[in-house]
Amino acid sequence: MPYPKLEYKYLLPASNADVLRRVLLRHMQLDTYARREEEGAYTVRSVYFDSPRMSAYREKVEGVRHRRKYRIRAYADAPQDSIAFLEIKEKNGAYLTKYRSGLALAEVEDLVRDRAIPRHIRDMYGDGIHPSNAGMFFRDVDRKGLRPVVLIVYDREAYTVGDAGDLRVTIDKGLRSLRVTSPVAFGGASNHVHDGELFSVMRQHYILEVKFTRGVPGWLRNELHLQRLRRLALSKYTLGLDAHAH
Repeated sequence: MPYPKLEYKYLLPASNADVLRRVLLRHMQLDTYARREEEGAYTVRSVYFDSPRMSAYREKVEGVRHRRKYRIRAYADAPQDSIAFLEIKEKNGAYLTKYRSGLALAEVEDLVRDRAIPRHIRDMYGDGIHPSNAGMFFRDVDRKGLRPVVLIVYDREAYTVGDAGDLRVTIDKGLRSLRVTSPVAFGGASNHVHDGELFSVMRQHYILEVKFTRGVPGWLRNELHLQRLRRLALSKYTLGLDAHAH
């Protein structure tokens, strides 16, 4: 079973990012995946699902304390031999719990169509990752009438204190989005969604996320105070949709 984590979010001016990076690297390191990338950041692509009444969007905007978001997520530039995840992101106040199941990115479209979970879902296990979560995902899809509504893309710098550390800090930059109706709008040869089609949502600011279970260390609290960063209820999903609405 996954365990809940606290998640704090801040709007970080892009001009402040270098100062924050230097502080983070004195106490933390880039995670395994970010270290593989020349720029120290990897791309995250998520197709979000919502109901015909846009219930997930409305619950976020209205500040419903206990709510869920549903998405299919892939990383990097999404080559067709990479892994994707079905995800349920459950928020209860500031606490975050994720339920995930992994499969080959190339099989996402087939899984959504045939629901043959044993054929497509991998035997992957970890914090919040379990094959049985795919059944929960599709039960909610059917019960709530969920369908793909938007592709959210951004570039992530992820910092940890060792790859198994309690504290995780991410800087998400270059937020962009595209309204979609397909669950496989990740980019690549199969569906031809390229960055040139994406709408730039946020240019002058990044989203800073701090995830932890045992508390924010004093050095980081001090830096957040020095930079005058306030906790905000930021959602890339709602930001992406709002950008298209306007």
